[in-house]
Amino acid sequence: MAIAAVGAVALLTATPTLAAPGDASARGVVVDLSAEVVGIPVITADVVIGSATAPADGGTDTETALAITIPGALGVTASGTVVEVSATRGETASSANAEIADLSLAVLGTPVVDAEVITAAVSCPQVGAQTADTTFTGLELFGEPVDLLPNTPGVTASAAVTVPGLVGAALQATLTNVETTTDDGATAIAVQATLRLIGSIVGGPLIDIPVGTVILAEAVCERPLGPTSSPTQPTAPPTDGPTQPPTEGPTQPPTGDPTQPPTAAPTLPVTGGDSSGLWWLLGTGAAMVVTGAAARLILRRSRASLEA
Repeated sequence: MAIAAVGAVALLTATPTLAAPGDASARGVVVDLSAEVVGIPVITADVVIGSATAPADGGTDTETALAITIPGALGVTASGTVVEVSATRGETASSANAEIADLSLAVLGTPVVDAEVITAAVSCPQVGAQTADTTFTGLELFGEPVDLLPNTPGVTASAAVTVPGLVGAALQATLTNVETTTDDGATAIAVQATLRLIGSIVGGPLIDIPVGTVILAEAVCERPLGPTSSPTQPTAPPTDGPTQPPTEGPTQPPTGDPTQPPTAAPTLPVTGGDSSGLWWLLGTGAAMVVTGAAARLILRRSRASLEA
């Protein structure tokens, strides 16, 4: 058995597609393995143990205490417990987490991955940084302790296996760890194992058969848009027309004798646009007032002369 860090291994992130803000999901164990040699199946296993999807209308979906078994599998065995998978959607944040305990995965009778505890958790607040975290305790690949660094090519190892029809057969496994965040979401995969079967057909060339992947503890979330409410319409300021200055006609000069008290003149209708008749009437009235005053004065003086 050989263990090496491989620089040319692509990081696979076979995660559920999340289409809407606020989505969240978690999975415990995902096994998707299949291989044939000269047309004969030698490895078959397809199972998801522990799956949670945040409800579309908000809330939490959770599964707990699930036994890790693979009924009907060929050449693959597994044991352990999916302690919890949980996914939550809220108005201001979404989140998800997965935890596995006492895991043991064997392929073609060879222990491949063992671990005491494996966890993955993500948090996607509407405001603030998105986060992705993973942990593993007692992680082993083909019986040897390994330490995975996030978002690196990972660790690759191989072990000899017995496969009918295949000479010098070896099972190769690459373990990777994923912790990624963007402005809109986060993904955490504690352990992802990519398996290959290598050997030679009797009398033939060396062959490399892709076997598939195993995901251990996965959590994904998308940042929600925040509380939905009807936008408040701004109140339009009152629209006032421009203030017009008061329009006044020209000031007419006063008429009549300034020494006499003002005499209220009757309101006379004015016809047409010519005001000369009005001025004539006003002038005649003023002359009559002056004449009457002079006559009274003469009369008083005559009486005074007679009495004397």
